[in-house]
Amino acid sequence: MTKLSYALFILTLIFAPLAFGTVEQWSLLIVQLLIAASIFTFCLQRSRSAEKLFHVPGLIPLLLLVGWMTIQIVPLPMSVVKIVSPETYQAYKPVYDMLEGERWMPLSVHVKGTILETLRITSYIFFYILTVQILSMGDRLKRTVMVCSWLAIGVGLIAILQKFSSPGKIYWLRAVTVSADPVGPWIYRSQYCGYMELVAPLVLALTLYYRPVVSSGESLRRRIAAFFSKDGGNLYILLGFGLLILASSTFISLSRGGIIAFSLSFLFFFLLLAWKEARYSGFFYIGIISCLILSVSWFGWEPIVQRFDNIINSSGDVNIDRFPVWKDSWKLFQDFWLTGSGFGTFIAMFPKYRTFPGNEIYDHAHNDHLELLTDGGIIAFILVSWFLIAIIRSGMRMLRRRRDRYSILLSIGALTGIVATLIHSISDFNMHNGAVGLYFFFICGLLVAAGHTRFHYQLNATLLPRSGWLSQNILMFSGGVLFCLVLFVQGGAILSRLQYSNIKNIYISRQLSEQRLHEVSSVLQQAVRFDPFEGFYPYLQGDVARYLNTPEKALASYILAGLKDPMDGAFLQRIGLMLPQERQQEAEYLLQKGAERTLKKDLLMLTRIEWLLATNQRDKAIPVLNEAIGDNSELVGVVMPLLQSFSFTREEIAAVLPKKVESWMRCGRFFEQVGNLEDAVYFRQHSLQFLDYESKIQPEWFSQLFHYYRKVKDDEKALEVLRRGIKKLPNYPRFHEWLGDYYAGDGIVYRAQEEYQQVLLIEPLNEAIRRKVEKLNSPQQK
Repeated sequence: MTKLSYALFILTLIFAPLAFGTVEQWSLLIVQLLIAASIFTFCLQRSRSAEKLFHVPGLIPLLLLVGWMTIQIVPLPMSVVKIVSPETYQAYKPVYDMLEGERWMPLSVHVKGTILETLRITSYIFFYILTVQILSMGDRLKRTVMVCSWLAIGVGLIAILQKFSSPGKIYWLRAVTVSADPVGPWIYRSQYCGYMELVAPLVLALTLYYRPVVSSGESLRRRIAAFFSKDGGNLYILLGFGLLILASSTFISLSRGGIIAFSLSFLFFFLLLAWKEARYSGFFYIGIISCLILSVSWFGWEPIVQRFDNIINSSGDVNIDRFPVWKDSWKLFQDFWLTGSGFGTFIAMFPKYRTFPGNEIYDHAHNDHLELLTDGGIIAFILVSWFLIAIIRSGMRMLRRRRDRYSILLSIGALTGIVATLIHSISDFNMHNGAVGLYFFFICGLLVAAGHTRFHYQLNATLLPRSGWLSQNILMFSGGVLFCLVLFVQGGAILSRLQYSNIKNIYISRQLSEQRLHEVSSVLQQAVRFDPFEGFYPYLQGDVARYLNTPEKALASYILAGLKDPMDGAFLQRIGLMLPQERQQEAEYLLQKGAERTLKKDLLMLTRIEWLLATNQRDKAIPVLNEAIGDNSELVGVVMPLLQSFSFTREEIAAVLPKKVESWMRCGRFFEQVGNLEDAVYFRQHSLQFLDYESKIQPEWFSQLFHYYRKVKDDEKALEVLRRGIKKLPNYPRFHEWLGDYYAGDGIVYRAQEEYQQVLLIEPLNEAIRRKVEKLNSPQQK
């Protein structure tokens, strides 16, 4: 049974990084079940022992953290939530107003996300406890570190080969999205570096441990012979070469945060080593750094340098895309400073606070420290800080006491891995990766084991005292609870997804037959049963009920979806659309809140606008239209058909459009496409009057209007636009070329030559313009 428990423990460490970094639900399910099985078999083999388990440093704050995460899930009286977390109360309020009587609500704004995070963190804590217990034996400790080291070297070798032979696929087989940049088994390079930052210091520690000691007083020939004949010489060379593979793969991943964290952590390693051991000369450190530089130079420094050069843009400003995310995330923390919005809720909350444009989905804050504050508040931040201080303090205390060289080097390596993760967590979200999070807690357990395990002993294999309360019975019971919860939550979510896959390609609409709608409803009921915390399935149930002409059931399903995920704006808006005429004020409130709570604000804002117009609230729709189009000129093309269907006059449209050239241009283009040339001319003519409001002039504004006038044979106005464009953008060569073509066509040769010469001043290598000049200078032209 002992061998089985250890085998499951090792299998977990091997499986997690190889299973695509454990970023998917199926791989996370397997990892969590493996941990629970390891706990069960470990406790089973100790069932006859009355001894308590070994003391686990920092376990109290970790248990309190899990307790706090559980409190975020458990419903509390609304009056309590309103006092403790007013913003959580406001998040649920639009949905809870639809219900009668006193209701209870959780502190988490997305309960499913918090449950999944609670299971993940709890699994890591169990693995941390298991690491401390299993690696209290010296032989197991050495075997485990060696397995992890060779695994990391293999992963690093795969990463390098894959990077240059098949950069767009994982394991040369699995394709990834265009936005991803896979390195090794990981989809994202930063998370690959997060794994390497944890394991590479262990490989460095082993390399130094197996370094043969050769007498400096002997001849070079004897020293070389002694080097290869002594125990550990071959391992030293192989591990040293493997260390270069790990370092090189980290650098060629081009993860700026990973490279910085990796470099600073190794500096920390050598500083600790110099403080603890004075046996290494300056030449030793210079040699290691030189080998690293040479290994990276083999693959080329240019991409790495270019990657860091991109931090500064052409204007000399710092160009880091994470700054706006951090700024908006800080606003989120300020609203949820005490309790947090709930672990795993960042993806649900961030769209409400996002101020910068774009359609990218930010499921994490790209800063684990900041996301800990937004999700768990000050309470969670204090508990995690308590744990980290306890772990690092325990490691440093034993590092001062121990004299065993293996223990010293391994402790330094484990401390280095922890420090590297804390540094990299400033710019990325590696702790939310399944494999990296697992290895972080494993390294924490390894630090405790390395500092306390005795490799030469007579009575006790470890210096760790026995715990006063932690027994195998407690651990087995809690491990069994974890196993059941993982099967229920994670397994249920996978089963519900499999159920939904049977109907996901069916477009739910009124065109479906009643029988088909009932079949879809039956499948969705199964999905809800397997995954009761997901709001998407009740939302689809509401659509089905609406098309089956059962509005009461539809409204109930939409409310249920909103209770499960109140930050999904589509859920709120659908509730509002289902309310009867006499509840028009409530419906307007839900439509407004829904438009604020989604990444796709434009689309939901259009839903709100259309509802206002359909309910004869034109005066309220116009300011909403101004806000929508003012933030996004591209929305003009989507809004115009809606305005036309509600018979907006030219004056009303002009009042709605913002004072932006692009908006008026798009409006004119729309009218041209529908055949209303009179309005097309009006909006295009008046578009350039807003040039003074623009911070940056775009040549397309003039070129679009110029080509339009040429198309309608109005050369006088085309010429006027062209001259205005040259006045605003004198260095744009196309305007000079088109004006030159106009003069050449009218036979005004000298003016055409002047304009062509202007083009050549801007583009000296423009051969097409040179040919035009030569043609004008030809005898036939003259």
